[in-house]
Amino acid sequence: MPKIALAASLVAAFALAACGSPASSPLGQVPPSAVPSEQPTATGSPVASPSPSANPSVTPPSGSPTATPQPTAKPTPKPSPIVATKNERYLISGARDDVSRCVPVRTGLPSRAIAGVECRATDGAVAKVGFYLFKTDKDTVNAYVERMRAEGIKLDSGGGPCIDGEGDGAYVPWEGPGIAPWRNGCFLNDAGYANFRATLPGSHVYIGVLGRSGDMAALADFAWKGNQDTPGTPTVWAIP
Repeated sequence: MPKIALAASLVAAFALAACGSPASSPLGQVPPSAVPSEQPTATGSPVASPSPSANPSVTPPSGSPTATPQPTAKPTPKPSPIVATKNERYLISGARDDVSRCVPVRTGLPSRAIAGVECRATDGAVAKVGFYLFKTDKDTVNAYVERMRAEGIKLDSGGGPCIDGEGDGAYVPWEGPGIAPWRNGCFLNDAGYANFRATLPGSHVYIGVLGRSGDMAALADFAWKGNQDTPGTPTVWAIP
């Protein structure tokens, strides 16, 4: 070979060696050249996440609230039962069996009365029955007369009082001075309700019966119920 050509071949061989031929891998494979990975390109400017705002500070109350005490309701005291006096018990014990639930009355009594009770009755014509006690027969009769005159009823107004309508009369014959102390009579009050009144001399009791209607005869029948005597007395009350 010419020397020039040989020299050129050598130069070419050295040049190729200088460029670095790939080294063989242990398994006879050439590993791929490492290619740097691309960095991701941001599509926009990053926006900083807002930092959570701090919770506003709450100032605790200086102390627990104190409940306003409610006023305690005072229980309504029960009224004390009325204790009957000796005179009131006397009146109650003389009432007929069909007259009951008697209670003492201490206001609005007839003048000069020293005791009084008012009761209920089983008779449907009767609203209320009253018994009033006096010290003397004179006071008893005077209380009766005052009420009858206040109602416009004349004494000894004839006939049979209550049966014939309003009126007054003696139920026991009397020949002494003054008016007979055994009296009974009837009238209609301002509201149109029948009233029966009677006196019981000796026991100093004055009787009053208030009706539920204007039927005066029904009240007289009630007051004299069961009487078998002649002339007799009202039976609604008797000396116990």
